[in-house]
Amino acid sequence: MRPPEPLATELLTAPHVATLATHDADGAIHAVAMWFRWDGDETIHLPTSGASHKVRNARRDPRATVLVHDSRGGLDVRGLTLAGRVEVLEGEVAAAIADAVHRRYVEAPGLALPPVADFLAHDDVVLALTIERASGWDETRTEAARALRASGAAIPPPR
Repeated sequence: MRPPEPLATELLTAPHVATLATHDADGAIHAVAMWFRWDGDETIHLPTSGASHKVRNARRDPRATVLVHDSRGGLDVRGLTLAGRVEVLEGEVAAAIADAVHRRYVEAPGLALPPVADFLAHDDVVLALTIERASGWDETRTEAARALRASGAAIPPPR
């Protein structure tokens, strides 16, 4: 399933940080911030360490949800929730995808820095979420959001 347009294209092609939620064995939700890449159709790729909690969860229960949002404070909130099942990709396929994701967030000189390269080398698998359900919201165009922006009374999130 493709996520809702045009919000999906705008949010999924920008280098936002996504939140991935997987299910712990006890039913609790494990949520973590992650870099990602959308394939332009129905898959979200999230590189990570094969030894991570989220990968253990995905191997046991492939249900997952990804949240991507671009919220600026006040009523300038918009985003996407994408739910589906994840597959753990490994080997050369995972390495190529992880490299492409890393290049979305860090320029080549940064990737060449030894501490950065060492850190990102831990991304030896990729979680591939096939989107089964998608929903989006965009409050930025509402009359309330426009009024709050114009008033200057919204408190922005910290940077």
